[in-house]
Amino acid sequence: MPAMAHAPGTAVAGMPHRAFSLTCRPKVPNVDKDILHVNRNAAPAVIDMRTQAHSQRAGTRGTQRADSAAERVTADLEEALRSLTQDQMLVNQGLVEKILSCEQAESALRATEQRLHELLAHQHARREAERKRIARDIHDSLGQNLLVLRMDIVTLQQATADRHHRLHERLGAALDNVDVTLRTVKQLLGELRPAGLELGLLATLDLEVRKFTRNSRIACRLDADEGVDALALDEEQVLAVCRALQESLNNVFRHSLASRVGVHLGLRNGRLQMAVADNGIGFDPAAPRKSSSYGLMALEELAATLGGALEVASARGQGTRVVLVLPCGKLTTGHQ
Repeated sequence: MPAMAHAPGTAVAGMPHRAFSLTCRPKVPNVDKDILHVNRNAAPAVIDMRTQAHSQRAGTRGTQRADSAAERVTADLEEALRSLTQDQMLVNQGLVEKILSCEQAESALRATEQRLHELLAHQHARREAERKRIARDIHDSLGQNLLVLRMDIVTLQQATADRHHRLHERLGAALDNVDVTLRTVKQLLGELRPAGLELGLLATLDLEVRKFTRNSRIACRLDADEGVDALALDEEQVLAVCRALQESLNNVFRHSLASRVGVHLGLRNGRLQMAVADNGIGFDPAAPRKSSSYGLMALEELAATLGGALEVASARGQGTRVVLVLPCGKLTTGHQ
């Protein structure tokens, strides 16, 4: 049955009433498909953009966090630096105060040492002056009286030689006692004040060497370089050299077990040098000093008082050599 055209809005028998439009519409593009197609093509770019944006935001937040952490680290470092600087300033201040204290203590120690040297020099001078006075008093009083007594005993002994034999013998015994006393006094005078100081250095030392050989039975020899006897030394310098020789020979006699001693006087760089060497058992100079041993120390102090020095060289089984070096006077006119 042929189709029938109906007017718009008319109902068809047997069918519900609907409105139909038979008007031809233009073809509308499928927007959803296009959009989907576009979206599919643009999805990677959008994702990349979103990723980049996210990365930028994440990078920005990371940079901000890094900057914040760096600021905190910087602040911590500055605080630590300030604290360290303050601590270092305190430490430096303490070190400066310690250094100043040490310098003051060292200066005070030097001053005390200088005063001690001056005191020892003063005591040495006083001791020598007292020895000189005692020696003079003994010589002028006791020595002279003993000589007078000896002369009287000799006179009486001569007068009783023929008639009073027992008295003569008693006078002879008394004379012997007087002679012993005179020798003792002479020895004491030599200990207090060396004999021959007014004769010069070589004469004084020669007397000391002879006395040592006589008393100790140890061979001792004195020799001197040319020109030593011409030195213009004062009494204090001669006495100092003589005291050093006495102490050195005394140490040889008491400790060295030597059989031979040599004493040499010479000039070294315009200074007087006296060397005393023995062939004894020697000792270790680095060993601790005995509490009661002050001989070498006294010699060192004596040399330092006169502007000189004392050198000691020794070894076990190789003997000992003691060298005293002192500033000396000028040569006399005949030896210049």
